[in-house]
Amino acid sequence: MKVILSPSKLHGEILAQPSKSDAHRKLICAAFAKGTSVIRNVVLSEDIEATLRCVKAAGAEFQITADTNFTDRYSIKILGTAGETGGIREADCGESGSTARFLTMVFAAKGGKTIFFGKGRLPVRPMHSAISFLSNNGITCSYPGDGKYLPLKIEGELPSDDYKIDSSVTSQYISGLMMALPAFSKFGQLTAKGKFESRGYVDVTKQVIESFGVKISGSNPYEIPKNNGLIACETKVEGDWSNASYFLIMKAMGADIEISGIDELSMQPDSVIVRLIKTILEEENPIINVSECPDIMLSLAVLGAVQNKKVKLTGGRRLRAKESDRISSVAVGLTSLGVEVKEFEEGLEIFGKGTVKGGEVNAYNDHRIAMAFSALCVVAEGDIIINGAQSVSKSYPEFFEDLKKLGGNIR
Repeated sequence: MKVILSPSKLHGEILAQPSKSDAHRKLICAAFAKGTSVIRNVVLSEDIEATLRCVKAAGAEFQITADTNFTDRYSIKILGTAGETGGIREADCGESGSTARFLTMVFAAKGGKTIFFGKGRLPVRPMHSAISFLSNNGITCSYPGDGKYLPLKIEGELPSDDYKIDSSVTSQYISGLMMALPAFSKFGQLTAKGKFESRGYVDVTKQVIESFGVKISGSNPYEIPKNNGLIACETKVEGDWSNASYFLIMKAMGADIEISGIDELSMQPDSVIVRLIKTILEEENPIINVSECPDIMLSLAVLGAVQNKKVKLTGGRRLRAKESDRISSVAVGLTSLGVEVKEFEEGLEIFGKGTVKGGEVNAYNDHRIAMAFSALCVVAEGDIIINGAQSVSKSYPEFFEDLKKLGGNIR
């Protein structure tokens, strides 16, 4: 799908999307808890639907109810399995890396056989850390190889134990283990090896698990106590700082908008976006490291492109293995809009001239690329054309509708 965004004066208030990170964790914990949980403020993006498919394959039952106050928000009532799941589980992860990474650990801790499937770039996104860990701990893994990790078949069971896992590529495996052990009344110590990337998201995981009745102590190593499994609860998904970042940079570009529904005290690492926007606006030739919050590098790059200065963004190595090679995708997109960009392995140097001309950008089937470049409708000299704009459905299906409500001229 091609979307054309003409220069627009935006005005109004936007309600932040629910956090996909928070929702994944809460849905997974609820699925294996004892009793019935209610999770409010959920948007049924493609990634969230992938997690729901996979926990259903494990035996969880759920009922989805529309929120009468908002057209795109839902409450999900989940009858947990109380740690029981049977048969050979077939987990269709779609394009959701979070679903695949979390649930490889969860299903390995349960035991039995699971086959994971995926599409798009997911089969080639890195899973070598997980496969190495599982293989070294008694789990039989089989997969195509030749750069592909899915379909992945795992068989065996992780017992209560002390585990160490490479977290230099992602923290999602240690988060997955952190959910996996108490989900099946297991305990142990978890240690992240290597450079611990995005450890703030593990703090988010700890907070979620605590709401399901198990308190985890320590900070690398993490101590999971002896427990009787997860206990159902009623909870609400937090507003998402990552998706809010697109509207926050629009505001920084001069749009008269406010963003509600995000918690300034949130543990989400992407909440640092407010401080980093200020750094870009106020410092001369700023250098920003995004290793703890890589997803917002795209928003910062687009904001940097319309400053009359050089902005250097580094620490984004992992962005090359996302839905697209995001460093390259941003560099190509900004260049097509007349911005001088220097690309290097971990990031970008952007030589802004205070504005951007109109032009055409390829989203490379990457939701975050599509949304970040759409923000330029606030300041661009001409139309911004996004090819592959349908990719926003992966995390924010109503993105363009919300932008229209603020006055965006979109067709």
